[in-house]
Amino acid sequence: MAVSSPTGSVLFGTVLFLVATGLHATTPAVGSSRDYLTRMDTGHDGRVSLAEFQAWMGYAFARMDVDGDGIVNARELPGGRGKPVSLAEHRAALEATFRRQDRDHDGFLDARELAAPPQ
Repeated sequence: MAVSSPTGSVLFGTVLFLVATGLHATTPAVGSSRDYLTRMDTGHDGRVSLAEFQAWMGYAFARMDVDGDGIVNARELPGGRGKPVSLAEHRAALEATFRRQDRDHDGFLDARELAAPPQ
């Protein structure tokens, strides 16, 4: 399963790096978990749903998928090597991360859960 594969880890690590360094293609850098919550929370309800999380974090996949075929292949990965990762695999990895971060299991992430170290 790609969620635990080295390539999935490389892709997810790259996504986290891009978010942490503020390299989001359309959004200025954020400085706190409250900033992340505000920008991820497109429903403006003070919490982040799985769909909002996947949409926010999915930008890196689209950015890395240079040829637009829905698969990030070795040529598109940092370092130019690794197994291909499909968009479905990437979204599954994001869902697994979301579920681990959702400590109260309410199906949403709040500012505290977003600020917590990755689980």
